[in-house]
Amino acid sequence: MKASCLLFFGITAQVTANPVKQREETRQPERIVELSVALKPESRQLLEQALDNLSSPSSSRYGQYLGREAAKALLRPRQASTDVVRGWLSQAGIPANHILTDEQFVYVQTNAERVEALLGVHYNATRGSQTFAVSSLPQNIQDHVMTIQYAPAHRTTACPLLKANISSPGANTKYHPLDQHLTNARVEWERCKSEITPACLRRLYHAGDYQARHEEKNLVGVAGFDGQAAQYHELGEFLHRFAPYSANANFSIASVYGGTSPQGTNFPSSEANQDVQYAIAMGQNVPVRFYATGGRNHDIVPDLDLVDPFNQYLEPYLEFANHLLNLPDDKLPSVVSISYGANEQLFPKPYAQQVCDMFGQLGTRGVSIIVSSGDFGPGLSCQSNDGAKTTKFIPSFPATCPYVTSVGSTQGINPEIVANFSAGGFSDYFARPKWQDEAIGGYLQLYGNEWKGYYNPRGRGFPDVAAQGVNYRFWNHGKSDLTTGTSVSTPVFAALIALLNDHRSKSGLPTMGFLNPWIYGIGNRAFTDITESKSIGCQGESLSGLPSSVIPNAGWSAVKGWDPVSGWGTPLFDKMMSASCGDVYEVES
Repeated sequence: MKASCLLFFGITAQVTANPVKQREETRQPERIVELSVALKPESRQLLEQALDNLSSPSSSRYGQYLGREAAKALLRPRQASTDVVRGWLSQAGIPANHILTDEQFVYVQTNAERVEALLGVHYNATRGSQTFAVSSLPQNIQDHVMTIQYAPAHRTTACPLLKANISSPGANTKYHPLDQHLTNARVEWERCKSEITPACLRRLYHAGDYQARHEEKNLVGVAGFDGQAAQYHELGEFLHRFAPYSANANFSIASVYGGTSPQGTNFPSSEANQDVQYAIAMGQNVPVRFYATGGRNHDIVPDLDLVDPFNQYLEPYLEFANHLLNLPDDKLPSVVSISYGANEQLFPKPYAQQVCDMFGQLGTRGVSIIVSSGDFGPGLSCQSNDGAKTTKFIPSFPATCPYVTSVGSTQGINPEIVANFSAGGFSDYFARPKWQDEAIGGYLQLYGNEWKGYYNPRGRGFPDVAAQGVNYRFWNHGKSDLTTGTSVSTPVFAALIALLNDHRSKSGLPTMGFLNPWIYGIGNRAFTDITESKSIGCQGESLSGLPSSVIPNAGWSAVKGWDPVSGWGTPLFDKMMSASCGDVYEVES
C-alpha cells in the first residue's frame, strides 16, 4: 500500500470534524436552554504552580492532590469580570435567581428566544449543545469572556451498570482464520508482527499477567463523541476470543450533555468499541466508564480540512471537561482516554486555552489525561487559516495541550518503528513547558534546522509517548475487524497507567495524576526508545478535497531520545512500576 494511503487509514478516529448533511433549522423559542459563560481567569500562575508542586516527583507536595472546589479556585476570575457579565445578563431581563456563578463560570437558564436576542444567533434544536464565537458578544463583554455556549437544560447521569451479553460461540459461528490461534493464552509472536491483540501488547510492553484490584477509585474514563455507542455485546465477543482472562469484565456508561450509547448494530460504534475493548483488556480488572458526550462545537476557524462550520463540527471538549471537573472527588476517574482530535488552528485560541486549563485543573485533582496525537504526521493540508495562507506544519489539539499526555503510534515488533501517520510536532498556541526544556532543547540543537520555518520551535512538543497503532484486532458490528491509528494506541497507554495506579495504591501511594513531569524526568529509563522510520504529511491533500500546500519529503524522523513522532517511546510496564514508586527520585527537603 502506498504511504499516502496509509496516512488516511483509520482517519475517522482522529479527524472528527465530520461533514454532516445540512439540516432544516428547528426553532423552538420557548424551549428552556442553559447558557454557559466561561470567564477569563485573573491569572494562570496559581494553576501552573499547583501542577508543578503536585506533579513533580521531586516536590515535597507530590501527590497531595486538591479537592474539587480548591481546583476550581485556581482559575478564579476577577470580581469585575463576574460583575460585568452578571450585569449584562440582568440588563437583558434575566432574573437574578436564574443566574448562577460557579468560580470561572456563569450559568443561566432561560428560554431560547431570550438567548437569541442576547447573542444575535438563534438556537437550532437539532444540534444539541453548541459553542459560539465570543465575537458575537458586545465588545465590553468580550474582554471578560473565554467561551460561550448553550444547550438544552438537562441532567447528566451515570447509567446503571449493565451486564455484557457474553455467550459462548455457537456451532455456526464463523471465525477469521487467525482468531482461534490468537485466543490461546500463549502468544504466537510471529502473528503479532501482522496484527495486534491484547496478548501481544502484554508481552511487548512487559505487563505479563498483572491483574489490578477492582476499585472504583481507579476508574478509567473513555471519552465518546459524535454519537459513538460502546456496545456490551461486542465487548463480550471480543473478550471471549482475545482476552479470555477478562471474560466477565464490564463497563458502565455516563451520559454527558445528553449523550447516549444505544445498544445494537445499527449505531456508529467502531471508535467506541475499540477504545473500551482495549481499555478493559489491557487494564485487567480496572473499572471502565464510557462517557457518551452529546453536543457539537461549531465555534470553528475554517481551514482547508474543515471549510464549512455551519454544517461541520468538532467535538464538544469543553462540555466534556466541565462535566469531569464538576464530578465529586469520589466519582472522578483516575485516568481519562481521549481518542479524538483535529487541527489546532481550527479551534479559536481562547477555546483551546479554556479546555486545556480545565484539563490542568483535573491534573491537580490527580487525574491523568491521555490523548491521541493524531493521524496526519506533520499535518495534512499544511496551510495556515489566518488569511496569509502560509505553508506550514499543522499540529493537532487537544494533543498540544501541555496538561495532557499525548500518544503517538508505532508498528512492528523487532524492531518497533514509528507508524508513518503518527502525528507530532510543536504547538502554535501553547508555549513549551519547563519540564520539556532539556529534552526538546537537546532535540532542536541536533535536528531543529531540518524543517526550520515550518514549525514553532518555542511551542509545546508532542507526542510524549507512543504505543502500537497498526492492525489491532477488535470486535465491531458482529464480526472481527482490524483498526489502525493513534486513537487505539491511546486506551492502551491509559490502561497501563491505571495498572500503575493500582500498583501504587497497594503501597498506600496516590494516583499518578498529571504524568508529564514524571515522564520527562525518567526519560528512556522506562520506555523503549524508537529510532527508526519517520512520519509523512503535507503532500498536497486535504479533507475537503481542495488543493493544499506541498512540502517535499515532509515528516519527523524517529531519533535517539525524545522526538516529535514517538515522544520518549513505548512503555515498559515493569520499569514503569519501579519508577512510579520513587526508585528514581529523591524528594526535595
